Amino acid sequence: MQGNELYADLIASLVEGTRGEVEKLSPQGLAWQPDAEGNSIGVTVWHVSRWLDVVTRVFQEKPAEDELWLTRGWAERTGYHAQGIGYRGLGALTGYTQQEVAAIPALSAEDLLAYLDQASGALRAYLLSLPSFEALLQPVPGWGKETPVTKDQLLKVVFMGCAGHLGEIKALKAMMKRAQVARTIR
Repeated sequence: MQGNELYADLIASLVEGTRGEVEKLSPQGLAWQPDAEGNSIGVTVWHVSRWLDVVTRVFQEKPAEDELWLTRGWAERTGYHAQGIGYRGLGALTGYTQQEVAAIPALSAEDLLAYLDQASGALRAYLLSLPSFEALLQPVPGWGKETPVTKDQLLKVVFMGCAGHLGEIKALKAMMKRAQVARTIR
């Protein structure tokens, strides 16, 4: 198995794990926050999906208008245009203010998972279309000021972040359950 194939497989596992944690959550469960400044599960899933969408577009050297959030009608349906916000203007939650986080639309579990499937599917298709792992050793245009950043390096950062967010989703669910139990005891 080539490294690009391994990445594609790991991304599929990440999506499968996320689906198992999220698919049966109610809107209230998706919106629950541990505190006023903590991200909800819904925002976290959207964040993971956005990064997969953004990195696929960046790897393909396409303009922001080609991101799935726009081309698949999510921006139009929700009235939310993420481009130009946060870190590098990528609109992927990183670098958002609390007000910008609050503006992210609340999506159903079905919609969150549909966007996650679209974004992860596009990234997996890109990875599997590469002739070899060496293609991921090419620099990402516009990334890395003094030292070029390779696609492999960026993909590692994004993947590890996304995997960490799956752990975060599990922790949020556990915290939510403890909070619900504490309320019923009072």
